Amino acid sequence: MQNDSRKLAIFGALPVLEAAVRHNSFTKAAREFGLTQSALSRRIQGLERDLGVVLFARRGRSITLTEDGARLADAARASLELLENAQHQSDASLSGTLTVGVLPSLASCWLIPRLSAFCADHPDLQVRIETIDADFRDDHKDPVTWDPSSLDVVVTRGRGGWRSLVATKLFDEAMIAVRSPRFDTQARLGHSTRTGAWQAYIDETGVEINLSRPALVFEHYFMVREAVRVGNGVGLLPSVLVEGDLKTGELIACGPPASSGAGYYALSTDRNSKRPATTAFINWISTVRHNV
Repeated sequence: MQNDSRKLAIFGALPVLEAAVRHNSFTKAAREFGLTQSALSRRIQGLERDLGVVLFARRGRSITLTEDGARLADAARASLELLENAQHQSDASLSGTLTVGVLPSLASCWLIPRLSAFCADHPDLQVRIETIDADFRDDHKDPVTWDPSSLDVVVTRGRGGWRSLVATKLFDEAMIAVRSPRFDTQARLGHSTRTGAWQAYIDETGVEINLSRPALVFEHYFMVREAVRVGNGVGLLPSVLVEGDLKTGELIACGPPASSGAGYYALSTDRNSKRPATTAFINWISTVRHNV
């Protein structure tokens, strides 16, 4: 019985070891399991004691995986993947939690109005929506501004340059200038990181828009959209964010849409991309652009 209890303790500590190696941090791994850093450290120490090996070399607050630790971490990762695959194959319905990272404006203006359809199809699956940072400057191509190990899937903008992630292109991005039909204004609104977007749009479309320095500059497109609605000026936004407003007449176009050369993608790690919940979400989101 004592030997069985020891084996159970070892198996129970393997997920903790895998998380510590994946994050290269006891603190981040502890957060994943809802533990304190000291509690997780004690579990690792208990695993080392039960196995009779040193898994991590500790130098101050930094940790370094030993050769024995690397071998056991590989075995733990493979074992956990086998268990996850077996669980998914035996469960006909999708359950658990799916964590989705998405750009703030894409979440509020596009994804959330459509999300109820996915939830209705998968009532046993809890979907967590978290926002990710964005950096659209021309000198920063397709940056990873999130922790890929903490999100099952991410919906973001880019040009397909994420070599370390599994990318599914959803649709191309087009920019469009819009204003409120209730206000006659030519003052343009700015976006803090897409500083060259207006000039590129005017060069491609020939639309005449005041190019003096904008009096209002916003960090997010959902802010630009709201500023346009209340008559603060003309906004240049991704057309996907204002399609519904243009259909209802809440906003009107000041020119045609113009390609930005970028697109929107669903991204995940190789491991997370094999989760049935991730696959179901990516399959669904690939079909919903024009469905509200």
